[in-house]
Amino acid sequence: MYRQLFALCLVAVVCASGAHGSCKATLNAFSTQDATILTQLAHVAEFTLQCSNSAQPSLFAEFPCGKVVPVAKVGDSKYQVSWVEDIKQGSSGNVQVRLFDEDGYANVRKAQRDGDKVSSVKSLLDISVPTRSAYKGPWIKAELLAAFLVGGVAYFAFTTKSKVQS
Repeated sequence: MYRQLFALCLVAVVCASGAHGSCKATLNAFSTQDATILTQLAHVAEFTLQCSNSAQPSLFAEFPCGKVVPVAKVGDSKYQVSWVEDIKQGSSGNVQVRLFDEDGYANVRKAQRDGDKVSSVKSLLDISVPTRSAYKGPWIKAELLAAFLVGGVAYFAFTTKSKVQS
């Protein structure tokens, strides 16, 4: 009797731990390209998730800053997550985003409540989102360049006038 109960519990644990199987993501990333009049850069990661058992779980994303947000489902097996950052802190490179299902998110919340490290919680999938820095405008402003040109023309005019009069 106990052997059968133990075997049943063992099978239930094995099935529950592999509820989503192995998952793979195909990623498209977008970033703000022109930040001449903006104060923040926007980054969007849209990905298609394919799990071995065709599951479409509700997902949560953790960013390197430690913030955990829900991931939007935008279609069949298509998900989207976005974030903003200040222009001064924005840089190009890859951002590691950890994805959690509902059980993983519950473990993240438990780790946060207990004061444990969230990085110790196993994620469903980690994706690397490529980000680009945005164009922040020319190095020299047009008004400054115009002022220097006016000063140069005025200097040339006064020196030429003084040479002609002498």
